Amino acid sequence: MSSAARITRPPADPAPALHGRAVQRFTVEQYHRMIDAGVFVGAPKCELIRGFILEKSVPGPPHSKSTARLLRRLPPLFPEPDWFVAVQDSITLPDSEPEPDFSAATGPESKYDARHPGPKDLVLVVEVSDSMAVFDRGAKLALYAENKIVQYWIIDVNERRVEVYTEPRGGKTPGYRTRTDYTPGDTVPVVVAGRTLGSIPAADLLP
Repeated sequence: MSSAARITRPPADPAPALHGRAVQRFTVEQYHRMIDAGVFVGAPKCELIRGFILEKSVPGPPHSKSTARLLRRLPPLFPEPDWFVAVQDSITLPDSEPEPDFSAATGPESKYDARHPGPKDLVLVVEVSDSMAVFDRGAKLALYAENKIVQYWIIDVNERRVEVYTEPRGGKTPGYRTRTDYTPGDTVPVVVAGRTLGSIPAADLLP
């Protein structure tokens, strides 16, 4: 792996890694060229966040089990050809290419033969969080809100809750105007563009 493509692990407080000057920034186009050139072959799994190449954490058993439960229950609510769903795959934003645990975009699937879904395509992004909860609730939430991702879920396996964020706002302090928490005993509605596609018991998404 080239030293120019040094991967950084986000600390508990991601601000130094995201805004410091110790690590080189890359554009999405440069990141794609490095992928095509095989720069990351044999390297830890990573993603591009605000121009920085960050190492992804290794999922523990609760994260893996919650992800498996999510992927059994959520994709059937997004049938083809109206929707395209992806699992731990890239989405492309102006300065970032994160790999959420689940994403849903408008179909058909063929729209994405030559590109990843972008902000105008995406209707839902989901991150399953354990050791990276601070990062997912901080830097990633701001990134998704800034890019007007209309709905963002955090499945927090430690706190045993599903956090649903809607009504994104940009500006100097991007975020979501509405947050609704669902805990075991609650049912999480899956609502896209004002249309209810279904619902999932929160307990079914948590280990």
